[in-house]
Amino acid sequence: MRVVHAVIAFTVAACTGEIDGGPGDGDGGGTGSGGDGGGTGQNIDAPPVVGEPPGLVGTTDAHNVERAEVGVPPLVWDPQLAQIAQTWAQQCIDVDPPIGLVDHNDGRSQGYPEYVGENIYGSGGQASGTAAVALWIQEQANYNYQNNSCSGVCGHWTQVVWRTTTKVGCALHDCPGLQYGSTVVCNYAPGGNTGGRPY
Repeated sequence: MRVVHAVIAFTVAACTGEIDGGPGDGDGGGTGSGGDGGGTGQNIDAPPVVGEPPGLVGTTDAHNVERAEVGVPPLVWDPQLAQIAQTWAQQCIDVDPPIGLVDHNDGRSQGYPEYVGENIYGSGGQASGTAAVALWIQEQANYNYQNNSCSGVCGHWTQVVWRTTTKVGCALHDCPGLQYGSTVVCNYAPGGNTGGRPY
């Protein structure tokens, strides 16, 4: 008998609620699911990026594959952004809706020379960086380039492909007290979702 495991994932993004003054995706909350065998979602064919820790191998590549689809330059891994993400994820702070998921770090830009954007992914199973990015890029279906608006949640995807963002750093941490505690936090610099279309 085959046992099928369902992984419920929630994502949130640091969004302004708008993309250049147009309708945005509200609070950035979204849901999704995936995984049928407890896999990590890692791309084993992707060469490791220097600095990506286990569980996050392939995360930068997953971002860059999507960025290439819309014609923007690739991101590079930034260890300082990864450290900011790790320090935050380890605190397992959850006071804002949706409950059961690590909240956004409102102070993430403090001490960093640029504005820092943030995407957060939480899973009731085992999270991975590539699974997080795969869920975020599904939001492209909600984005309308013509009028630069979202028909649903799309702020995570727009941050992934934001034209002026050049760096990414992510962390993976387990918060066992949270319903969706297997957490991926990705920080971006310069942060996106401000000042026009994503690409």
